[in-house]
Amino acid sequence: MVPKDGAEDGQFKSFKDLLRSKGGQPEPEREAKDRGWVVESDDGEPVYDDDDLDNLPDPDAGIRARIGRRPAAEGPMPEGPPCYRDAESDELELLRSFRLRTVFPKDVLDEVAALPDNPDVKDLTGRWDLRDQCIFTIDGPDARDFDDAISIRDLEDGAVELGVHIADVAHYVRPGTMLDEEALARGTSVYLPDQVLPMLPEELSNGLCSLVEGRPRFAYTVLMIFDQAGERTGARVGKSVIQSVKRNTYQAVQELLDGADSEAARGIEFLRADLERFAKWTRRQQAIRDAKGSLRIQSTEKKFLFDDKGEVQEIVNAARYFSQTLIEETALAANQAVGDLFRKRGLPTLYRVHPEKDPDEIAAVAANLLKHGIRVPTKDRLTGRDIGRMIREARRKPNAEALIGRIMGLVERAVYEVKDHEDVAKHFGLAREAYLHFTSPIRRYPDLIVHRWLWAIEGDDAKAAEDELRSEALVADLNDMAAHCSIQAEVAEMTEMAVKDLKVCQYMEPHIGEKLNAKVRRVSRGGMEVELVDFNVTGFLPARAIGDRPQVEGSTLTIRVGRKSLSFSEGYAIAVRVKDVDFLKLNVLLELA
Repeated sequence: MVPKDGAEDGQFKSFKDLLRSKGGQPEPEREAKDRGWVVESDDGEPVYDDDDLDNLPDPDAGIRARIGRRPAAEGPMPEGPPCYRDAESDELELLRSFRLRTVFPKDVLDEVAALPDNPDVKDLTGRWDLRDQCIFTIDGPDARDFDDAISIRDLEDGAVELGVHIADVAHYVRPGTMLDEEALARGTSVYLPDQVLPMLPEELSNGLCSLVEGRPRFAYTVLMIFDQAGERTGARVGKSVIQSVKRNTYQAVQELLDGADSEAARGIEFLRADLERFAKWTRRQQAIRDAKGSLRIQSTEKKFLFDDKGEVQEIVNAARYFSQTLIEETALAANQAVGDLFRKRGLPTLYRVHPEKDPDEIAAVAANLLKHGIRVPTKDRLTGRDIGRMIREARRKPNAEALIGRIMGLVERAVYEVKDHEDVAKHFGLAREAYLHFTSPIRRYPDLIVHRWLWAIEGDDAKAAEDELRSEALVADLNDMAAHCSIQAEVAEMTEMAVKDLKVCQYMEPHIGEKLNAKVRRVSRGGMEVELVDFNVTGFLPARAIGDRPQVEGSTLTIRVGRKSLSFSEGYAIAVRVKDVDFLKLNVLLELA
């Protein structure tokens, strides 16, 4: 809900405005600029000839042609809060503005209807049967699509074998099917505060593919051996059948690890030994990541709580548990192991690429940060450790949120790209090479593609699969998919942000005219982003609503009011009144009280 510096009026008029609202220049916009599809205005902002998303030039015309043949998929959703079942709701209107597919066409539902409720026994041939092993899931309390399960066991000399078992979506979603075409069109699931737009129908995402407790499920298993120091010494992959022994929540696992005497902790006491092994392994992995300069940020996520009518009741800071880090580290390990396998075989695939920031852009951000008392190290190349150090320094200051936002201007956005063993994928934030996405095929199309080709090159006709994967035509097709999936991930993120802002507007509308306690979060010449302390939301106070001749010096905004000047500094308290709620620009407008 924060206008960019110098933009008084907020955001979200169009897709173009959403692109501009992001910190830095998003990958789709940068690519458009590189290809000469945009021109720049006098202030350096990109200007498109047409705001309509459908008319934006497209680098992946081949993929767009396939998507263009799909039946329409807009309309009220069959399940969820009333607002998503109402074609005239603000929520549905917002999703339409992003061209998001909200329902599944008949051709997809027909294919889903033909699938079994449970894995077919005849398909067990050739799979590792791991149903007797202690395998379990850990997710948030609201999760329904369980695409990863884990296991661990001790070996000799302090080593452990760690298993990451990922839903075998590729077994059911085959190339050439309508299910696959629809998944490609969507590219990713979209997670909204009160609804999910899944990449796959719920019969798959929450049922047949989901690694639910006590039910046999097909998986793709990565078994890795780590020595006592935490270094991976071996890895192998294979199709499997598993049966999760327990669906755990992050909170329950954390309570057990903390020694809490709670009902939830007692209910998973039988997993204590395994969870303590995982905790020990996770801390080793964190130490290794830190030593390599990986970026680790403990961000605060806001959670929306709704009443029985589907209206926002409260907005709270979501709890953050060490048990979440445990799952994150196992996913990182499995993704890396699969990426290393492709690299070792000398084969191209879809990697997750996180480039370093351009030196000129770093210099510009560094100059701005210096005005705010944050010194960027002068060195040939920054590391994630450097960024993390600056963020920790910023957290000690009263205007921490604003400073962290500025520091993140040193970090590029990650995208999907086709790389191989010669043109090796780099991931700045993780300080890794040849890293890819493998662990979430229920909700990300790139993971599904990696699953398919991993099985092909590990299968009976591996030589033919390798030759096809190296072919110019296939690499070109993968490049199109990478570009499309990068854009879809960007659109999903912006949609999630926009819907959250809509929910904030709905939440604050009854409070128009009220005087509220607030804190200045970030200043610009256009005005101030202000945190409404008692509501855990932000609004915007335009400088022009206070006076004229705004000037910004470091973290302080000075505005002339008649013959006197008023100064506002980031991190300091002020009193404001909710002037209005703008549902077009999705902004809470404030005035001084």
